Amino acid sequence: MQLKQKVLGMVAVAGLWSAGLSAQTTVITFDDGWQGWNPPWTADAADTTIEPEGGHPGAYAHTAAELYDLGYYIDDVFGGESPFLGNHAEHASLTFSIDFKVDGIRVGGQPAEVPVFVHFRNFSHNASVFFRLGTLAEGQAWTTHSVTVDPRSLQMPAGWGGTGADDPKTGGPVLPAGVTFADVMSDVNEVSLAAHEPYEPFEGGEFDIGVDNIRIAFGAAPPAQPPRYEIVDLGTFGGELANAHAINESGAVAGVAMNKDFIELAFLWQDGQMRYLGTLNPAFEYDFGVARGISDNGYLAGYSMAPFPNGPGTVAHAFFWSEETGMVDLAPGSEFASWAWDVNSAGQVVGEGAGAFIWTQKDGMVSIGPGAAEAINEKGEVAGWGTTPGGTGGWVYDSASGQMRYLDTLGRLSEIRDINIHGKVVGYSITDDWQARTVLWNADGSIVDLGVIPVPDYGPGVANAINDHDWIVGRDDYLGWSETPNRGWLWIGGQKYDLKALIADPVVQASWAELAHPLGINNRGEIVGIGIHDGIFGRAFLMRPIVPSEVVFADGFDQD
Repeated sequence: MQLKQKVLGMVAVAGLWSAGLSAQTTVITFDDGWQGWNPPWTADAADTTIEPEGGHPGAYAHTAAELYDLGYYIDDVFGGESPFLGNHAEHASLTFSIDFKVDGIRVGGQPAEVPVFVHFRNFSHNASVFFRLGTLAEGQAWTTHSVTVDPRSLQMPAGWGGTGADDPKTGGPVLPAGVTFADVMSDVNEVSLAAHEPYEPFEGGEFDIGVDNIRIAFGAAPPAQPPRYEIVDLGTFGGELANAHAINESGAVAGVAMNKDFIELAFLWQDGQMRYLGTLNPAFEYDFGVARGISDNGYLAGYSMAPFPNGPGTVAHAFFWSEETGMVDLAPGSEFASWAWDVNSAGQVVGEGAGAFIWTQKDGMVSIGPGAAEAINEKGEVAGWGTTPGGTGGWVYDSASGQMRYLDTLGRLSEIRDINIHGKVVGYSITDDWQARTVLWNADGSIVDLGVIPVPDYGPGVANAINDHDWIVGRDDYLGWSETPNRGWLWIGGQKYDLKALIADPVVQASWAELAHPLGINNRGEIVGIGIHDGIFGRAFLMRPIVPSEVVFADGFDQD
């Protein structure tokens, strides 16, 4: 038999680069006013104010009014010259981001969730391109919504849409004939925020929201080769083992670690500190739990032991955790087990119990269908797998529209692990001759075989996570007997790279026998997972790219 790495809890086993703030980055912090941006139109100009404190951090713009759209905008009619406007197609990459805090959104008198779109408009072409950044929901803490794109693209990038003409078949908005994405980006006259997709009706509502850090950054294209990395062991609560399952855009990590009494505890690791999240079992101060997902605004999801309702003992229940609520049981009083796998910044939790589910504080646990919901992106798109019209395979469920799209297999079956903001999905698929393949499903349904790590005697395993720049991490499996049967990899631009070989320091690299299960990656290219460190089969690791940067991180890493 093969010696297996110790994996705590339940692990599904069967960004990119950090650019420093520079002259190419502009951030509206509201410490110096609007700086060319404008608030949404309301009947009373006093409905939007700049508050000196309470932002993210510092000053922020606060709007409390009835709105028929979000309506924040900058243009070259009233805004004058601004880095947000002009020829963006001269840059290899563009990142737009904005921070929102939502104290209230009411539509028809009821709490509501609304999407948030960014539009780039070109007046000369009478056209625009737009992207859904995420979802705004009542009670949402400060959350960064962002997108990175190549503004030189001649094709419409995944997840983007266009306006200026009508599609003759669907009647929906499209770019005018002969106008490309790059054409629009070559002369941007206006950037605006909206709460609905073009042509979609929106009746308006009562909004109480904060806005901060409107940011645009330009840079070189993402590197085609992987960076060199530094790595840290995240530690434990005094025991031997730990697993890191997910990482958000701030570098906070969700996972599970053992204490000195051999109890496996759910953790949040942030700023160099490991924090115990608590338990659903009131009989014990410390009891078994696993944090599996973390959102960009710091929500966590996982599972914990809870009291069995009809007798002695305990049962695993899915949980949601936030600073405000602590650990919330998603299935209180249930005698059936449930597990939460992921959560987004709108507080939507996905997982499995008696089938795949999605949970919100408003609606509770709602069934999606048979199988497991493995991941959810900031747009509310859920990726999972289970029984499909073709057998056992993957699917993507749009929580906003209720629409389901099914993913083809390579012959027999598939399992899904993650989805990015563009609707691209990763996992594995089995061919007709029972061969496993690590797979990327594009948003159009086409399948990309990710190949095999360039190390002798290894075959495909599973792709575990994908970021918004299509960097993918996963593991491949040794084809014979080995003390280290799994080997982690990073896939970029059509090639898998041995993850351990990317560690820059040879002494540190030698201390890690293997990075066997990379499980998460964010848009800065930071990677978390489970490795073998100093002879211990099951340690949580965090890897960060080593690149020149003016950003100072406060979690124990030195940035060159």
